[in-house]
Amino acid sequence: MFFWQPGRHIRKMTAVLEEIARGNLQQRINIYSKGALGRLAQVIDSSISALTAQINVLNREAVKGKAILTSMVEGVIAIDKDGRVLSLNPTAEKIFNIKKQDAEGRLFLEVIRNNDIFEIISRVLKSGEPLSNELNLILPVQKVFKINASAIFEDRAVAGCVLVIHDITQMRRLERVRSDFVANVSHELKTPLTSIKGFVETLLEGAIDDKENNREFLRVIQEHTNRLESLINDLLDLASLEERGVSLRAQEVNFKELADKILMNFEAQLEKKEVEARNELPGNLIVNADKDKIEQVFTNLIDNAVKFNRQKGSIKIYAQELPDNKIKVIVKDSGEGIPPKDISRIFERFYRVDKARSRAMGGTGLGLSIVKHIIESHGGSIEVESSEGLGSEFSFILPK
Repeated sequence: MFFWQPGRHIRKMTAVLEEIARGNLQQRINIYSKGALGRLAQVIDSSISALTAQINVLNREAVKGKAILTSMVEGVIAIDKDGRVLSLNPTAEKIFNIKKQDAEGRLFLEVIRNNDIFEIISRVLKSGEPLSNELNLILPVQKVFKINASAIFEDRAVAGCVLVIHDITQMRRLERVRSDFVANVSHELKTPLTSIKGFVETLLEGAIDDKENNREFLRVIQEHTNRLESLINDLLDLASLEERGVSLRAQEVNFKELADKILMNFEAQLEKKEVEARNELPGNLIVNADKDKIEQVFTNLIDNAVKFNRQKGSIKIYAQELPDNKIKVIVKDSGEGIPPKDISRIFERFYRVDKARSRAMGGTGLGLSIVKHIIESHGGSIEVESSEGLGSEFSFILPK
């Protein structure tokens, strides 16, 4: 019995330790003998419990780290010291159109064929110093990225590299749009101001007493002043429309009556160009909308249809009923049309198909952008179809 008891304890300890070696950390020896084997069993059980607790902590940290990587909007790629991909998060998969299972364990250049990024990795692996750079990439995707690379250290030696990739394409695009906008506004303001300043100086230098020309000078000053006022009003309208939460004063609007009213305001221009304008909207077309803003839409579309029409041309305004209680309104003209290369940009701020002609006619280049914002703020959409030399059709869809 004396020899059998220790032998049984040793066999139990061996069996438990074998289970632990297989990864089953729930096993315990549970020998409470007062002898040396009992104390050893208790130490082993305590060590297993401490190890289990530590592993649980590490597992929770791993789950937390994985959740953070998965939810990050930045792409993250881990590279080992040999330049092989250790891991990457879903954002990196999306950016470079690759699959995690296809990338891990392979050389970086086999997965992402971009020498610029690989050069960053190589420099970090060699120096151990962090590196940040902005890259315009064409392959495998055409975007602008901010790439931050940092070394991974083990025992003070570089063991790998982590890339954090920020997609700043949209930010750079918005910066260009803002820069172009400022440049365009500056140009549009400077042109009439220069003319006004020049004519005022001419008048002050004595031309005010020139009865043959002073009234013409004042007329030109008035014309450029009106152009400035129109530009400023359009800029204010556009700024207001682009703000989030623009409030609409919705009411029942008779589109035919509204279009008739606006066409009356263009009678002089229509007669001068001998353009026939037909309002074929049904008399009972009632839409729940902001009357003032929809009036801006009709005014801008009709204004363009008149300006860019041919002599003795035509304008037709009509509507089509659509499913889901929607209405499509079309403003069709017989003008010069829009070249195919310009159609995709026609609703951009300050974009003009014929810049010289548009400015000569007093356009600000903001009208169609304003129209687009108004229609979209009503939950609708706008589009254009055009054939160069044959005319254009601007149509917008609104819920009734």
